[in-house]
This record gives sequence, C-alpha cells and structure tokens, in this order.
Amino acid sequence: MSTLLDRAGQDELLTSRGDVMTVLREVVDGERDLFPLRYARMMSRHHRPSGAVPVLVLPDGPGIASVLPYDVVRRQLAAHGVDVLMMEHRGVGLSRLDARGDDLPARALRLDHVLGDITAVLDHARVPQVALYGVGYGALLAQAFAARHPQRVRALVLDSPMSGPDDEAVSQRAVRQQYWEGDQGLAPLLRTLDEDGSIAASEAGPVIMAVHEVGGPDAVRDLVNLLAGGRGLVAYQGVRDVLARRWFDAAPYLNERDLLAPIAVGQLGMGRHADGGPLDPLVNAGHDACRAHEEGVRFEGLPWEAATLSAQVLAPTLVLTGAQDLLTPPQIARDLARLLPRAALVEVPGAGHSMLDSHSRIAQVAIRWAAVGAVRELADRAEDLAQLPEAPLSQVLSAGVRLALAAERLSPWALRLQRARLHRLEQRRSPTSRSSRRVTVR
Repeated sequence: MSTLLDRAGQDELLTSRGDVMTVLREVVDGERDLFPLRYARMMSRHHRPSGAVPVLVLPDGPGIASVLPYDVVRRQLAAHGVDVLMMEHRGVGLSRLDARGDDLPARALRLDHVLGDITAVLDHARVPQVALYGVGYGALLAQAFAARHPQRVRALVLDSPMSGPDDEAVSQRAVRQQYWEGDQGLAPLLRTLDEDGSIAASEAGPVIMAVHEVGGPDAVRDLVNLLAGGRGLVAYQGVRDVLARRWFDAAPYLNERDLLAPIAVGQLGMGRHADGGPLDPLVNAGHDACRAHEEGVRFEGLPWEAATLSAQVLAPTLVLTGAQDLLTPPQIARDLARLLPRAALVEVPGAGHSMLDSHSRIAQVAIRWAAVGAVRELADRAEDLAQLPEAPLSQVLSAGVRLALAAERLSPWALRLQRARLHRLEQRRSPTSRSSRRVTVR
C-alpha cells in the first residue's frame, strides 16, 4: 500500500481533487503496459457564450507541469464562462509514473506519443472540437495536432511559439546582438567586464538571459552598471548558482525535466547549438545535452517537417509574441505567421516570453476569444491588449530583482559580502582557468 511519503501516494492524494481526471494510456503504442495520464478540467458554472467550444491549454515544456501551476488560471477562466482543460505532459508530475509506480521508460517519451495523449484526453472528455492555446513547446504540439486533426480544432493561439530545433540558434543570436555585439547599449561595458576579469563572458549568457526574462533590459542594465562599479557580484553569482544547479528544473509537480532527454535533446535538439562562446545563453542546456549523449540519447529531429506541417494548419490562428522575448524571439513568431495559412500576428510591447505566465490577462482574453473561434479578430485589438498589466507573479519576480539590485547598490554590507564571497571563490578556483581570473572590487 502506498503512503504519502512516496510518489505514488502523493499522486493518489492530488488526483482525489474533483477537477483531475485519469486516462489509461499505453506506455508505448502497441504495447500492453499502461500508465495513468492525468488532465484537469474546470467546467464553468456560468453561461457559456453561444457556439463556444472547450479550450485545451498546453503549457511550455517539455518538463513544465499543468495541473498544479495553473490552478488559479483555470478557475479565473471558468469564472468567465470558459470550459478549460489542461493535460499533464507524460513524464511530468501526475503523468510521470506507470501503473506499477515506476518512472516512465525512455522509449515512452516521444512526440508522437504526446500527440496521441492529446487525442486520448479529448476523447475521454467527450470533446469533439476544441480550441488550442499552446505556449512554446505546447505551441509546437498544438500546430502538429491541428495539422493532423483539422476537423477537431476550432481555433489556435500560439504563444511565444517554438517552431523547431533551430529556434535556440535564433535565441543565441538575439542575446548576442542585444548585449554583446556593436558599440551601442551595454555591449561595450560587458566586453570590458570580461576583459578585466570581473565576469567570464563564456559563463554569463544564462545569467543575462534570466535577468532579462524576469526584469527586462532595465534590470540587465542595473546589474551590469553595478558590476562595472565594483558591486553586484552577489546577485550575479546567486543567479548563476541557481541556474547551474537546476533548482527550478527539479521541482516535483511543477517542473521536472529529468526523464525528458529523449524529447528535449533527442527530438527538440535542446542544447545542440551551444558553442561556449561569449554570452552563450545555451551553456547549461549544452551541458544537459552532453550528459544525455553519454546516456545514449542522439539528436534525430522532429518526426515531421516543420514548414510542411505549418502549411497544413487550416484553423484560424493568433500568434502572440513578446517584443522583448529572447527565449523565443519575435522573429520566430513572424516567420511562423507567414507560413500558417490563416494566421494573424500580435507583438506585445514590453513583454517577454509566455503571455500565459507573464501576462496572464492577455492570455485569458485570447483563450476566451479562441473558444468562439474569433482569434484573428483579436489582432485588431492589439493596442488594447498591450495595456493589460503583467501577471501578479511576474510583477513580484521583477520587483524582487530590482530590490536585490537596489540593496547591493545602497548597502555598505553588500560590498563586504562580495569581498568575502570573492575570497572564497578565488581559493576554490584553479589559478590557470579563465573563470579563476581575479575580480577587482572597487
């Protein structure tokens, strides 16, 4: 018998909620072994608009969970008359274990299997036609499903969309163009910080990307200016440590990537373009890819041709992108919108990656319009969308970054902490390595 101290017991407790459903799915198509695929459904108690269909929301990933992180969003949508479903990606959270309570095997983690999961969820929920809202990886799945099952898709919203394994190269190029190349903006100052040993540019890419995604260019500017003035290293090193140790990538029922190398590395090519050069945002993803290769995972690409698949999506589509998104830069969304036969594009000024997470009110408006098939008409209201505020959590994270930087800028104790931390770092590092160069604190 399972207990609450083991994973199966926790799953049993969480699935006792009235909004979580279970579909028994084949671990691998054609095999007899089954696993419980979970999805959440929040059916509105309010009047649904005439002609509205349910909306299936597919979050980013492949390791991001659906059931727990987006509970509030589902309730808010239901309060506005939306019948909303969210599928827990296989290999993650409540869809992680097989019927015996063991982790799903690597052979079960394939994009074609995930598309089959979507069909199974809609069949189980008795939803003949649906609107799809996909973010990043979820947007890639939404496109593939719409191309393969056009009769089942009323409308599409592709938020910060992923289009294929080369997207990371576009992201890498965008980071370097904004923060490393040329003689404008912060680029000259970052190159100087690298040259004098204040930071190692080969390690700084993930930090710059993370600070940009949370606080935007203003937060990056504040951090770089602090570093140039001899402060800011506590904040810089703290962000770097969190990213390098993958604290956010191993949060049960929230973000679990440890099983997903066959999809992430083998099919999506994550980390494939890492080059270790200046301000490479893919450094950590490259390390993950190397470990996956050592375990036998090889890059094989998508099980479909991306451009051909996009051309087969016949449903009316809204492509949403943040003008400041460096994770999936706007150029990806623009190129995709040109390929989709019935697409409209909205670029949101001042926004970064994922409207669902950073600007949930924009996402919820788009979901409500998708339910009635009117997504392209929403493009005419782009200015109104841009006026909607950030999500509360996004505001808190952004404020936290600004507060941390302000504390280092204003507090004399920050300078003492930096000196002590730098002394410990210098003792641990090899004097011959690039990353061990002495950092001068003014």
